[in-house]
Amino acid sequence: MTFGFGKPHFLGIDFGTASIKAVELSIKDNHPVLINYGQVSLADLEKGTPPAGRSYDEEVVLHLIALLKQMKPKSHSAYVAMPAFIGLISLIELPVMEESELQEAVRFEAHKYIPSSLDEVALSWEVIGMRNAPDGTNKMEVLLVAALNKEVSRYEHHIAGVGLTLDFLELETFSMARSVVGDDPGLTLLIDIGSRATNLVLIEDGLVKVSRNLDVGGRDITRVLAESLSITEERAKILKRSGKDFLIAPESALVFPALQMIASEADRMLIAYQTKHSGVQCKGVVLSGGTAQFSGLTQYYTDLLRLPVQLGNPWRNIQYDPRLAEKISEFGTSFSVAIGLALRGTDTLLKKQRVEPEYKKPKKTFSLKEFLTKKR
Repeated sequence: MTFGFGKPHFLGIDFGTASIKAVELSIKDNHPVLINYGQVSLADLEKGTPPAGRSYDEEVVLHLIALLKQMKPKSHSAYVAMPAFIGLISLIELPVMEESELQEAVRFEAHKYIPSSLDEVALSWEVIGMRNAPDGTNKMEVLLVAALNKEVSRYEHHIAGVGLTLDFLELETFSMARSVVGDDPGLTLLIDIGSRATNLVLIEDGLVKVSRNLDVGGRDITRVLAESLSITEERAKILKRSGKDFLIAPESALVFPALQMIASEADRMLIAYQTKHSGVQCKGVVLSGGTAQFSGLTQYYTDLLRLPVQLGNPWRNIQYDPRLAEKISEFGTSFSVAIGLALRGTDTLLKKQRVEPEYKKPKKTFSLKEFLTKKR
C-alpha cells in the first residue's frame, strides 16, 4: 500500500504454476476499484529447465519483473498467495479450555497432521466455532494452517527481488474464498481447478472449514482432448477455450477421469461434513480457476453432485471501467486469487474507516508471514 496525499493502492500477486497474475485495487466511495491488472505466462518454465546459470526461482523473479514493468503499479508493497498444495489446512477438535492452555494443545495436535518438525513450519491457527459432540460435550473447532518455513522464505525472496515489501502472505485457498464466496451465509463448496492441481474448499458463513487438494487439473483435461482427438496439446488448449461442449453434447462427449475424480472427492467431503454436522445442507457449488469456463462443466457437475452449480464471479464487488467488461468476462475466475489478495487490503482499510456500534473481534487472517516472523 502506498501512503501520502494520493489514494491507497493494494497489489495482490498470485504465484500460480502456469502463470503469475497481479491485480491492483484502490478505494472510491467506500468500494474497491480496479486500477490495474496483468499476467505473465510461466509456460516456458513448465516445459523445460531454466537457462544455464539461473535457477527456477531466479527465472520466476525475472518473469515478475517483466510483469511489473508492464503494469507500473503504484503500490510499493504486495499481498501474496502460495499454491494451496504446498501448505496444509486442517480442522481439528479440542475440548473447551482456557486460551492459555490452547496454544500447547494445538501444537501437540499439529504433530499428527504435519510430518515435519514444528520448528521448520510456519503455523497459524484459530478457534472458528463450537460443536456439540455425540457424547454431549462441547468441542472447539480449530483451523490449522501451515507451510514450511523454507517455502515462506522463498516467496519473501521473490518479492524482495523485485523491490517490493511483503505485506501479507497466505495460502491461495483463503484468497479464493474471499473473492468468490466472501461472507455469503450457509455452506458452499468451492471447486478451484488450476493448471496442475484442484482445490476443494468447504466454506460456511464466510469461514473456510475444510480444504482438500487433488493432483489433477486443467492440464489433464488438455491431455485427454489431445489424445482423444489426435491433436497437439497447444491445439487442445485452444479447443478447451473455444466454447465447444465435450462434456454434455452426445455427439462429442468425452470421458475426463480428472473431472470424475474431482466429483468423487467432492461427494466424500460433503458426506463427511454433513454427517458430522447434522442438519447442515450445502446450498450449492461454485467453480473457479482457469478450467471453470470449460463448456458444459456447470451442467456436468450439477448432474454428478445433485446440487446447483455456478461459475464464480470474483469481480462481483469491484468497480471497473465499463470498457473492460468484455475482457473481464473473458478472464472469468482466472484472477480469483489475485483479486482476493488485493481485497484483503481494501477490506482491512474499509473496516478501519467504518464506525462500528460495538467492537467485534476480527476474523483470523492466517498470515503465514506473520507467524514465521514471530518465530524469528
